[in-house]
Amino acid sequence: MRQVPLTRRDLIAFEHRLRDAMARVLSFKAYSLYFPRAASGPEPLWLPQERKLLVPLMHQGEQLGVFVARGVPARTARALSPVLPGVAGLCLENLQLYKASLTDPVTGLATRQHLLDAIAREVDCIRDCFSTASEGKCDLAAGHRASMGVIAVRLGSLREVARDHGYVFADRLIAALAEELRRAAPEQALPARTGDFEFALFVPAGTSGGCRKLAVDMVRRLRGVTITCGLTDEPVGVAVSAGFAVYPQDMEGAAFARDHGEQARVLLRKARLAAAVAVEAGALSTSSAPSAGDGDGKGGDAAPGVPVMGFSRILAEGGRVLETLPLSRVVVSLGGNMNAREGQRFSVWSVAYPVRGGSQEPRQPLYKGEVVLMEVRDNTSLAEIMHVGDPTWPVEPGDRLTLLPEEKGVTVRDGGGEAPRTDPLTGLFRHGDFLARWSAERERCDAFAPALIRLSDEGREPEGRAAHPEQLMAEAAQLCRDLLGPQALGGRYGLNSLIFFHPGMTADGTGEAKGARETYAALCDELERRLRIGAAVGVACHPYLSYRKADTLENCLKAPEYAMLLPAPRVGVLDSLALNISADKHYSLGDTFGAIEEYKLALLADEGNTMAWNSLGVCMAGLGRHSEARRHFGEALTRKPGDPMALYNLGTVCQSEGETAEARDCFRKCLRNAPGHVYALIRLGQLAEGEKRFAQARQYYTKAAKLDGGAALTCRHLARLCMRQGRPDEAREHLHEALLHNPQDAIALHLMARLYLDGGEDPEIAEVMARQSVALRPDLKQGWLELARALQVRGRDHDAREALLRAGER
Repeated sequence: MRQVPLTRRDLIAFEHRLRDAMARVLSFKAYSLYFPRAASGPEPLWLPQERKLLVPLMHQGEQLGVFVARGVPARTARALSPVLPGVAGLCLENLQLYKASLTDPVTGLATRQHLLDAIAREVDCIRDCFSTASEGKCDLAAGHRASMGVIAVRLGSLREVARDHGYVFADRLIAALAEELRRAAPEQALPARTGDFEFALFVPAGTSGGCRKLAVDMVRRLRGVTITCGLTDEPVGVAVSAGFAVYPQDMEGAAFARDHGEQARVLLRKARLAAAVAVEAGALSTSSAPSAGDGDGKGGDAAPGVPVMGFSRILAEGGRVLETLPLSRVVVSLGGNMNAREGQRFSVWSVAYPVRGGSQEPRQPLYKGEVVLMEVRDNTSLAEIMHVGDPTWPVEPGDRLTLLPEEKGVTVRDGGGEAPRTDPLTGLFRHGDFLARWSAERERCDAFAPALIRLSDEGREPEGRAAHPEQLMAEAAQLCRDLLGPQALGGRYGLNSLIFFHPGMTADGTGEAKGARETYAALCDELERRLRIGAAVGVACHPYLSYRKADTLENCLKAPEYAMLLPAPRVGVLDSLALNISADKHYSLGDTFGAIEEYKLALLADEGNTMAWNSLGVCMAGLGRHSEARRHFGEALTRKPGDPMALYNLGTVCQSEGETAEARDCFRKCLRNAPGHVYALIRLGQLAEGEKRFAQARQYYTKAAKLDGGAALTCRHLARLCMRQGRPDEAREHLHEALLHNPQDAIALHLMARLYLDGGEDPEIAEVMARQSVALRPDLKQGWLELARALQVRGRDHDAREALLRAGER
């Protein structure tokens, strides 16, 4: 067990606790930390002209830094100077104890609870950004994070090491592994020990691609860590696998409504689940799997032979058959915890088949058939075999699963084929049989509408209602058949979903024929009244825009997401708003071009959809196509004059193009319509600062700081303004406040590094700050320049040249 040391970097990490501890004894108006190169004496230094008190921070005979208190009364400084060295020493002792409470004593990494607290805080930051995005207040360029990642690392054979070589030897090995993990982790990441045989790494602003690369690198490096056994003189290592989950991409549905601490635990559980799947999939090369994602080059998460799996890929390529059952049923390893849902189809394949002569050459995947999920549980699902590729190769336990696109595998049975089968519970067609009938019937109709009904009985009184969910589903299906009539083709789409096909039906009806809205509104009312079941219905009518008949089922799957946002009766017909919601989902998942396509379709359906115009402009601005973005924002303002969101976005684009007068006019109009718009005030301050009207810029920043949530956003801007005015002490105080509010602020970090270097302070601290800045924002040229300066001061000229080259690439 190691003693937890206190370092200069800890003073920066825990400076808010140091500040609060000193404030209990010493009265001051502002403070900062100073890191001199040469150590001074332990006695405080009072500067009466500047009203500053410099308190050396001595710990175990070493000076870690200097606490600079500004605005201290002269009488207080003279009275407390004799006892301040002891007070400072006691504060540092308390900091060391606090650090020890957050640190695992064996590895020196953070504890599990500290990791979860850090993830929960980041969830709070991301949710705050999301909550203001609809008002145009989420300024991603200003340093707000839209994602984060958690990587779980499993030490597979460490249990066997402890059994064979003893627990002390295993502790030595895990300490060596932790040290290597700490070296492999980026500056801004937080490594932690989350179990006896598990590490985790929290990566702020982490993306799926970044976490994948980092996880592969960590697995390779940890695999190479060994220590020598004294008895056998042999190197001993462990088997390592990793899994990662990304927030918010890997969270969905009701999970976002949970407490932030609960979401942190769910995210860690998803990463652990991915690591467990990676152990099983590690033996197979991802190039051998017939992945549905091969077309985009993202079919696998790891390099061949490296056991790494992303949570988002478990459903696509991490499933396997666990057990075969009678009546063409199988149990698979995919469940609700992996985001599986009823109705999803998978191809079944295997490489574990006998080869003549026992050849050891890599085997090509053997296609065995297709299955569809019928009943989804937590970690497993019951699936039905829809199709068998070759009867001589039946589906067996251990076979792998690959997710198929929604439309793949839908075929029409010919007259001599197997007769359509009905679900014995509901009397409707089974999933595969419905799709086969639907694909035939749709070709005979010029107009039709499929409707997907999702049933829910959560939070409802059980009185007068069937107790068993399956019996409730049977009653709901019977009621649907009675109300919709025999002309509606019905099928079971999943455990809690039914689907119906209506030839000739339109959204609002024609003549005496009822439309989809009226028909299904009445159905939802009857389900509520008779069975006390809540229902959400998604309807997609054909013809609609330029969609093909085969696209209608996919559109039908989009409509229930829109229906869930509507008041009862929840009937959502695919229209401009539904397409807008679907496009927002594409954009949140990083699919900008898919979002653009759907925003354009939403506008084709309704040119008056101002949200679509504005969202399309945001997409174009993100792609650097500013002239098109300005046109789209202008269209939104033509249809809804004074919209603060469109005005702010238009002003931001004008500012990026150097049209300051037009940008200023847009921001002022935005403030007239939304007086509390913090970001519009900050943008006006930036414009004034760029024109060297510093007094006016300070007024804008000060006004923004007084608004709700504005103090955390304006500190960095005020610090930059102070630096331009030649007031480094005040700038340092503002930067300290900015980093307290947001420790991952890349711009504040590189400004702080510049202050340390300009003030002749410890270049190691400046290097740490600059490294964190470039790790968070590799595109930030100034961060690379400050890193090069710090490396030059430390005498590392070769590394400094590399940093300058990286700066030249920006």
